[in-house]
Amino acid sequence: MGSESQLFQRFGRVVPSGTLLFHENDPGEEMFIIQVGKVKISKKVRNIEKTLVVLGKGEFFGEMAILNDKPRSATAEVVEDSEILVIDRKTFETMIRGNAEIALRIIKKLSARLQEADNQIENLMIRDNTSRIVDLLAKLTREAGKPTGRGVELNYTFDDLAGMVGLGREQVVSILDKLVKIQVIDLSGGAIVISNKEQLDRFMRYMEMREMFGEFS
Repeated sequence: MGSESQLFQRFGRVVPSGTLLFHENDPGEEMFIIQVGKVKISKKVRNIEKTLVVLGKGEFFGEMAILNDKPRSATAEVVEDSEILVIDRKTFETMIRGNAEIALRIIKKLSARLQEADNQIENLMIRDNTSRIVDLLAKLTREAGKPTGRGVELNYTFDDLAGMVGLGREQVVSILDKLVKIQVIDLSGGAIVISNKEQLDRFMRYMEMREMFGEFS
């Protein structure tokens, strides 16, 4: 029996889509490692749910409540049938103390999350809603895009994008429809596809210039 099978036999759970693993402000006594599936991490900002990130295979989460002994800072919802390792506080602390490689991986991941938080703050500082959407699409294309015959597919819903930029779903759909008209994206297959990355980059530069200098009357 392989080490992964042994780990799953000891710590694993099969978790169906739609399951809430924990809510923001819940006490935290466990951390989680995704072996199969996806989990959405979200947070309430002025009574609006904001999607912080959608995590996939190999990602871990929930460790902060154990490290700082404070309530959960966000909500975790399974958005795709998943297999997840659930590690309790005592086991987690033993792992950290006894394995420098695991400790280093966690430090690197926390640093990456701080950088991601900075990126999200920077996006939220952009005043123009269209610029915020275009900026996010460009980032997701670079970091999480899946090349297909139609272009680069993004495995995110309209609600995911709305949460990430702090806008309403209707606002996001309206902006995406405009991007379809200028042939930057394609929504015809039920997914968000960047059909012309060069056009997206050009449009993003245009929006950056407009943000800097405004529009001529």
